Amino acid sequence: MSRKIIPFIVAFVLVCLVMVVAGVFSFSGFAAAEKFNSHAAWSQSYASAESMKVIDLDGDGQDELFIQNTENVSAFDGAGALAWSFNYNAPKTTLGDVNGDGVEDIVVYYVGAGLAVDVISKGTPTTIAQNLNIGAPSRAAVVRFASGPQILLGDSSGGVLALSVDGTQLWQSSVGGAEIRGMDDARIGGEIHVAIASNDGTVKVFASGGENVWTANQEQLRRMRAYDLNSDGNSEIITGGENGLLRVYNAADGNVLFEKSIGQAVSEVREVELNGEPSSREFVVGGKEGGIWAFSFNGTTATQMWTGSLSDKVTEIAGLDINEDGKEEAVIGDDAGKVAVFTENGTRNNLPAHSSGITRIDIGKLGGERYVVIADYNEVQTNKVTFSSIPGFQYTPLVVGVIVSAVILVIAAILASIPPKPEMKLSLQDKSRESLEAERRMLKEHIADVERLRKSGEVSGEAYLSRLKRLRGDLAENEAAFKAAGFNIKTETFACPNCGGTLELGMDKCEYCGQVILS
Repeated sequence: MSRKIIPFIVAFVLVCLVMVVAGVFSFSGFAAAEKFNSHAAWSQSYASAESMKVIDLDGDGQDELFIQNTENVSAFDGAGALAWSFNYNAPKTTLGDVNGDGVEDIVVYYVGAGLAVDVISKGTPTTIAQNLNIGAPSRAAVVRFASGPQILLGDSSGGVLALSVDGTQLWQSSVGGAEIRGMDDARIGGEIHVAIASNDGTVKVFASGGENVWTANQEQLRRMRAYDLNSDGNSEIITGGENGLLRVYNAADGNVLFEKSIGQAVSEVREVELNGEPSSREFVVGGKEGGIWAFSFNGTTATQMWTGSLSDKVTEIAGLDINEDGKEEAVIGDDAGKVAVFTENGTRNNLPAHSSGITRIDIGKLGGERYVVIADYNEVQTNKVTFSSIPGFQYTPLVVGVIVSAVILVIAAILASIPPKPEMKLSLQDKSRESLEAERRMLKEHIADVERLRKSGEVSGEAYLSRLKRLRGDLAENEAAFKAAGFNIKTETFACPNCGGTLELGMDKCEYCGQVILS
């Protein structure tokens, strides 16, 4: 292979590698200039929040922060001052306008006089039911059926109880025999139903009168959410299993629309409108080992969009339109206190870490400022999140890749243009007779070696002639050196009159050019 071609081959390989790396950085989002940063505005001590929401609780048009843990239900105003606080034994809460005044109420299902339910309306609690025939609190929901709103309670052993808004018991059922892990309203043909799932893997859909529409059983279940992902009037029910089974059911008939094993227990599932396109909806799944998966649902099945990870169990996922561009970002927290913002293409931006695990995340306006609110095991903190972007910066790696590739090609051209190093030849000038005779013997021995290799077939004809031509040339120079020094020497070589190649005396045909030589 020509020495002039080799540098360009090496350069081509290097250029391909450079451009592949540049493309990965440009289109994977690693080099995107979209950056999210945050700083804390105010915080309040509040341990291990189980539920949290930024919402108007008193009807004054200003949002408050509702928060609940295993002992307490509280609300803070927009400046972080405590608005009201009530202690309960093992409460589970949900939000909904129970009394019809247009303001969201807080329903508290707790251990009191037996099992009881309070409604906190504009900061005032009222007990609407007690001594209920149901077990320890696990889930609560306000579901607005066509026949009217109902308060649904789920206990730690699969029991389900429906109450009217005044506390009257309406119907009772069971879902499996383990803790209720999910309770969401689900639409069938546009009409509200309720989907309920228990930890043992039982999933049921009920109508407003407690009629069971369908039942499914799967592996032990950790999470269940219901969303109408394609706006067709039928919800999709998403479940996540203890052994990593992710499944999407059709709420209308229980048919499985999508199924995938993610390789780790599913710890959280949330709808996040990542691309801002209403014709398709997206949801994000978090795993017990920190894995994150984003899926797009097209109406019949789900397609994986991207994957990411955090350092510990994903404990919370919130879909929040931080930069108000019509697309939601996935704000995700883990059990190690890490918080990150993932964009539509999976680009990760880290927010300041917390000293303890994240329990809840929400977004909203408090005191006229738009905050991302993050609760961990020790406190609740409001964060002012800022977004910055440098248009076109995403493609800078490609520009850099082109420049580096051009430099590589220039270097290859320079290397190819460098002339070959001249062959090192023995200098036969100004030497003693003994030295010249030694060199003459050495050259003859080399010629004999080459001829022997040719006869044995160890060297090709072309290589043989090339080597022989050079050695005979050196021998002719040796003879010339003898004559120049005034020493007698028997001439044994002559030059071909056609090509100039050195031949041995007595040859009648040039081995190099084939010219016939007349003696």
